[in-house]
Amino acid sequence: MLRMPLLATVLLASTAFAGPQAATTASAPPASPAAAAPPEVPSDPSSTCAYVTVSQGEIPESRDIFDATITQIDGKSTPSGRRNRYPVEPGAHVLTIADRIDPKRVPAAANAQISKMKRLEQQRAYKKVELDVQPGVSYAIGAKLLRDRLDADSIRDNAYWEPVVWDMRPEHCP
Repeated sequence: MLRMPLLATVLLASTAFAGPQAATTASAPPASPAAAAPPEVPSDPSSTCAYVTVSQGEIPESRDIFDATITQIDGKSTPSGRRNRYPVEPGAHVLTIADRIDPKRVPAAANAQISKMKRLEQQRAYKKVELDVQPGVSYAIGAKLLRDRLDADSIRDNAYWEPVVWDMRPEHCP
């Protein structure tokens, strides 16, 4: 399981797509202690909820970040059908994520291997990630394609992508 604490490393999304927001990923080491600080997103400590979403503005596909599906939150299945966002309480949560990487953005041979892996591996095609959710913040979850891992072994090991938080915005609870 990947851990995505907000004090982890920061993968900066381009300002053309996410403004001053940033995405958090669990794989790259921080460039410096300053890079380990979370993006400046004002949270609301008095808020009793937050949101995780897969639909929050335009996904920055030019940075190899694609749509994803949240299939479980803390071991509980999310409702079937496409839902934009899920309310959660502040604190640590385990999300189970499935990638929805556009097959047209992957070489044909790699796409065929990915389809085969998903068909044969089923549950292993998902990734679990722990996210430390702050109150009054909405987290946009996506799937980052790792182009340097499109070889047969990496695809078989489901190592060709990783879940990322590509945007965080303040959002008040109803």
